[in-house]
Amino acid sequence: MRILIYLVLIILIINSCKEQKVEKPKFTISQAMSEIDTNFKKATTVREFIFPDDHIAHNDYKLEWWYFTGNLSSKNGNKYGYQFTIFRNALSGKQSNLNSNFAANQLYFYHLALTDISNNKFYYFEDFAREGANLAGTSLEPLKIWVNNSSINADISNNPREPIFNIKSSAENFAIDLKLIPEKLIVFHGRNGLSQKSNEIGNASYYYSLTRLKTIGKIYKFDNGNKEIINVEGNSWFDREWSTSALSKDQVGWDWFSIQLDDSTEIMYFKLRDTLGRTNFAKGTLINKNGNTKNLYSNDVFLEIKDYWINDKGQKYPSKWVMTIPSENIKLNISTQIPDQELKLTVRYYEGSIKINGFNGKRDVSGFGYVELTGYSN
Repeated sequence: MRILIYLVLIILIINSCKEQKVEKPKFTISQAMSEIDTNFKKATTVREFIFPDDHIAHNDYKLEWWYFTGNLSSKNGNKYGYQFTIFRNALSGKQSNLNSNFAANQLYFYHLALTDISNNKFYYFEDFAREGANLAGTSLEPLKIWVNNSSINADISNNPREPIFNIKSSAENFAIDLKLIPEKLIVFHGRNGLSQKSNEIGNASYYYSLTRLKTIGKIYKFDNGNKEIINVEGNSWFDREWSTSALSKDQVGWDWFSIQLDDSTEIMYFKLRDTLGRTNFAKGTLINKNGNTKNLYSNDVFLEIKDYWINDKGQKYPSKWVMTIPSENIKLNISTQIPDQELKLTVRYYEGSIKINGFNGKRDVSGFGYVELTGYSN
C-alpha cells in the first residue's frame, strides 16, 4: 500500500543522483503519477510464491519494499513504536552498458522511525544508495537485504517461508537492533497474494505479510554524546510487496491499518481516497487466532473518523477512528499513541503507532498496531 510514497521518492532520488548530490526538490503527487516503463512486468495474475526466493529482490518489477512496524515495551514500562522499511526502485527497464559498479540500475533507500510514547517524542531518518560496490542490494545465501549499514538478515534454516529476522538500522540520534520470530503462518492478501489497488487491470501488487512476530532486542538513543541502551520486547508486523503500476488518476492517498488484538486476531485494512476525499477502493484481510484468513471488502468495513491532528502546515490528519465489521461482530476504537508521528522527509506522510480497544464477538479486546496516512500533506 506504499506505491504513492514510493513513486514520489523515486523521482526525487533519481533527480538527486543525476545531479550527483543529495537534495530535496519539491514535486507534486501528480508528477509521481508519471508513465510507467513498459519494460517491467505488472502484477496481473495469480502466481506461485517460491520461498526463500520471494524474500529477495524482483528486478523485473519496478517497485519493491520490505516493511516492518511494531510496538515494544521496556522493563520499566516505557512504550515505543518503530518503523523500518527498505525500498527498491529500478531506474529503468534497461540495464546500463557501463562497466561500473556505480552504473547499477537499482536504487535502494530506507526509512527509520521511532515513537517514544512515554516521552511524547518522535524521531525519523532516511538514507539511500545505489546497488553496487556492496552499498545496497539483496542476497539469498545468506538471506539479506541492506542499504549502507542498515540491514534485514533472515535465518531460513528451519523455515524459508517464515524466517527469523534480525533487523538493524541507525540514524544520527537513535538506532534499533531487533530479533523477530514469527508466531503465525504467512498471510497472502487479496486473491492468493494478488492485491488489487483499483479496478484497473495491472494496478495491483504481490503482497504477503507476517502479522505477528515476537520481538526482542535493543533500542539505542544518542544524546549529547551519551548512549542509552534500552532492552525491549513486544510484537511486530512485516509487510512485503512488489509491483510496477501507479495508482489510478483519481486516487490521491490512502489510510492503511495493521491491527494486532490481544485475542490473537489481526486485521489489515486499507482504503484509497479520491480528490474529494471519498473512499473509492477498499480491501482488507481478517486473520483469526488460528491463522485462518478472510478477505474484507469495502461493504464489510465501516471506518468513521472521530478526531484530527493538525501538522505545522495547518493540514489535518485523522487521529481517532471507530472501525466496525458487522458480519464479524467487531467494533474497535482506534487512536494514535501520540499526536505527531509525521515523517517530514522527501515526501511527508504519517506512519504511527496506534492503540485499540473494543469487542470481537462477545469478548472485550484491546491491542496495538500501526496506521499509515498519505495524501493529506505535501
